[in-house]
Amino acid sequence: MEWHLVCCVLACTLVSTQVYGQEQEKIVLSLPDASGQPGKNLTLDVAQLAKIVLPSPHETRVIGGHVTTNTKLGGYLTALLYEDDFVCGGTLLNENIVLTAAHCFLGRMKASEWIVAAGISNLNQKGIRRHVKDFILSEQFREDDMNMDVAVVLLKTPLKAKNIGTLSLCSVTLKPGAELVVSGWGMTAPRGRGPHNLLRTVTVPIIHKKNCRAAYQPTAKITDSMICAAVLGRKDACTFDSGGPLVFKKQVCGIVSFGIGCASSRYPGVYTDVMYVKPFIEKSIKALLAKR
Repeated sequence: MEWHLVCCVLACTLVSTQVYGQEQEKIVLSLPDASGQPGKNLTLDVAQLAKIVLPSPHETRVIGGHVTTNTKLGGYLTALLYEDDFVCGGTLLNENIVLTAAHCFLGRMKASEWIVAAGISNLNQKGIRRHVKDFILSEQFREDDMNMDVAVVLLKTPLKAKNIGTLSLCSVTLKPGAELVVSGWGMTAPRGRGPHNLLRTVTVPIIHKKNCRAAYQPTAKITDSMICAAVLGRKDACTFDSGGPLVFKKQVCGIVSFGIGCASSRYPGVYTDVMYVKPFIEKSIKALLAKR
């Protein structure tokens, strides 16, 4: 009974630690004696006991998915690096243009520091690399609510090679229940601090926007530029999957944008709706290609 009580108290403490970012190494609990009066103190090692009371940190991200290769996907997924550090995923639309999320560029506005790596399945691979010449973010992008979270990137030199593919822009209006594929190098542990080296993929259904808006109220606003997808509590994108494509029949129909938690039982993953932002994308591609 005493040990059961300890575990319950510790579980609550550790969950709080995860949520609020506290970093405690030891916890001291004062246990009552048989009469209910203060008794002995028990010092607990958080790192050791976390293995007992917390879920395993080795869930895969993309959550609920499996390891894959870029070639199996179709070769369209790219990795965007800033100052040689991985930041976001992206979609190759043609040999000169990559589609990604606007929020990837927050605090990273020097085009000369960006590199796009294609044909990689492991972030340790060099792949085929191209420097970025320029990029355009939507003027309607708002950091506070992630409205119009879309960016179009122009490469300095064309990116074309064996096993490198492209996706076309979405041409269908997605209905709730439609299943799409999302892939990326997102985190592999709830307490992770960076991307995972291995590429993963998962299939997720579209969730009705009305239900998504209801789930996020009042915490976040789901705007017209967004679509939602997930198997609640089981399948979702996660941190560092940002900017990657949500794919339907060889078309990029969504861009990984944001979410509260990963594979949350309440909050679906939120994606930029490519059909909605398509006019901006097409206009930006035309403007960027005119600079070549």
